Amino acid sequence: MADDIDNDGLTDGVSTTPVVQLLELGAHFALAERAARIGYWRQRLDERGQHWSPGLFAMLGIDPLAVQPSSQFLIDLIHPDDRANVAQQIATAIKGRTVFSYRTRAAKEERTFDTHGDVECGPDGKVTTLIGVLREVTSEVQAERNLKQSEAAYRFMTDEATDIIARHARGGAPVFISPAIERVLGYRPEACLRMPPYALCHPDDVETVKTAVYEAKKAGSTATYSYRARHREGHYLWLEARLRYVADPVTGGPNGAISISRDVTVRKQFEDELQSARERAEAASATKSRFLANMSHELRTPLNAIIGFSDILAREMFGPLGQRYVEYAQLINDSGAMLLDLINDLLDMSKIEAGKFELHYEDVAVGEAVESSQQMLARRAEESGVEFATMVMPDDLHLRADKRAFGQILLNLMSNAVKFTNKGGKITVAASASGGKLVLIVRDTGVGIAKDVLPRLARPFEQASSDPARTHGGTGLGLALVKSLTQLHGGELSIQSEVGHGTEVTVTLPLESAAAVRAA
Repeated sequence: MADDIDNDGLTDGVSTTPVVQLLELGAHFALAERAARIGYWRQRLDERGQHWSPGLFAMLGIDPLAVQPSSQFLIDLIHPDDRANVAQQIATAIKGRTVFSYRTRAAKEERTFDTHGDVECGPDGKVTTLIGVLREVTSEVQAERNLKQSEAAYRFMTDEATDIIARHARGGAPVFISPAIERVLGYRPEACLRMPPYALCHPDDVETVKTAVYEAKKAGSTATYSYRARHREGHYLWLEARLRYVADPVTGGPNGAISISRDVTVRKQFEDELQSARERAEAASATKSRFLANMSHELRTPLNAIIGFSDILAREMFGPLGQRYVEYAQLINDSGAMLLDLINDLLDMSKIEAGKFELHYEDVAVGEAVESSQQMLARRAEESGVEFATMVMPDDLHLRADKRAFGQILLNLMSNAVKFTNKGGKITVAASASGGKLVLIVRDTGVGIAKDVLPRLARPFEQASSDPARTHGGTGLGLALVKSLTQLHGGELSIQSEVGHGTEVTVTLPLESAAAVRAA
């Protein structure tokens, strides 16, 4: 009995009969189909029916018991636009007895399949059977489409960008240059790739570029640098480049670089012109300051003589002159004093602008300084019908400041208040200490200042009114001088005003000198 079993092909429990082997082979093929995600069909030309593999049924999502496979059924599943190509490929294969292949889209789904097939011939050499193997390539097609779209977008950016986009090898040599280089420098990209490094760079800028690139590579940062590049026609253009090295994902070291360069020639020309204009303006300002300083010195000498001799005449020191002559002498003296004050203001302003105004700090009694300024303006205030009110808290308030400069601040602010306050108006001067600072407020009930004028009022030679027929004199230096002297002391100036309701000017100064505060 054992011999019979052995003779039947059963040895050690393993079946070796042809039928069993065929079944096992079919099972292995079905497993291979599922693993490879393929399916196949077989069509005899003399039969209507078609044989489909289990893998094909599974791929198409069709129940084998619900459908009778046929070539027409398979054709109906193909997109109408692809059917003519399928028929042509198969006809060519039958005629030439060759392999065939085609790509088709599903008629009702977003799916794509590749078919590779061959023909079987009978003893007479005629084709009897067609065999096709299908593989779904939907994901591959979508990936190819996405890649093409990405490449198209990248190509569009590099082709149409006005900036020159370049990719550099690890050593710095360019391996890709966008077409913009032809629009900017007149060279074809492929011609530039064949040039030696820095061939287009101006000789004087080569070291600058090399240093910037080296630092970017060393620090792993983005380098921004400007250099001159030679145009194909021979002249040079200014380019501004931004270069960044890309790290190797494996080693972490630099793996080439990407740079973007743009033509900044017009901007550089504008910057050069602006710098030249700035230098000319600074030279003109320096010339003006020297002229004012020299003129002031030259005018002081005769003015001092005019003031001195007119004072002698007004006092009738060498005998009586008569009332009218005394009045005339006093007018000459007052006008000379006013002109001297103006010259001193001009001289001080020119020194401040030149950075040569020196502060000499000393202990200043605020109350005495306020009273002194009020006395100097008392006659003018009386003539204008303006009332003064002063308040200093505490009474013994002191600060460290340049006494003369502080007096100029007070006198200019109070003089302006008298000048722009109508008869019957009131001027209040208040000084107090707060948080280690002196707060000086000069408030009047005068004509006020328009809001659009306030921002420019503290500039030299600026006035609240530009009307040539204005009734108030002055050069417009007063507030500019006050602001500059205040800032030199480390203080601040602010102005609040409303037309018809008066003006309030606030000066804040450190009670101690700026140098003493820094030393502490």
